[in-house]
Amino acid sequence: MRLFLVRHGRTANNVNHVAQGHLDADLDEVGIKQSIALVNYFREIELTRVYSSDLQRCLQTAKPLVESKQLELIATSKLRERALGELEGAPLTKLRRVFDEEVQRTGESRFKIKPSGAESAYEVMDRASDVLYSMIDLNQTTAIFTHGMMKEVLLCKLIGAPVETSRSFRFDNAAVTELRLTHNVWVLESFNRTDHLNTCQ
Repeated sequence: MRLFLVRHGRTANNVNHVAQGHLDADLDEVGIKQSIALVNYFREIELTRVYSSDLQRCLQTAKPLVESKQLELIATSKLRERALGELEGAPLTKLRRVFDEEVQRTGESRFKIKPSGAESAYEVMDRASDVLYSMIDLNQTTAIFTHGMMKEVLLCKLIGAPVETSRSFRFDNAAVTELRLTHNVWVLESFNRTDHLNTCQ
């Protein structure tokens, strides 16, 4: 089984360093170009299924590909970005400050805290697990269009790493990471590929 993890294309909030969470932002002009570039990336790959977060920035990124391949786009809220509660729409600098303060105040792990109504990293991992189990049972070549943190957590789950490892990974907009299931082990074939985006600026 081949599995492709794709982060959504660029949005204005990405450019402005705004925490998006469940905010339903559209792609910006560059993001739209990135979604078209992904069609070329997958041109020679025989995809069978395409899943996406149900937020617009992911749906818009996946749409040109599913139309070119004439595939169904399977949208699910389980692939959404981490919910950030009252911090959605806040600058990333504020988000980091609030999380740091909550860790100091509670003494809890950064991956368990839920400041201002945010979802914990462990809760995001639970959502990721639910989706992956249903996909892996189908054993088909699959692409997942999702968000930065969700993509980090999905990769951790696939390679058997704890959720705390997710902070080691960073993914660019419209970057593709490929894994292959071989003898019941997920092998990382490529990580954060962006060469297909060279003409998107």
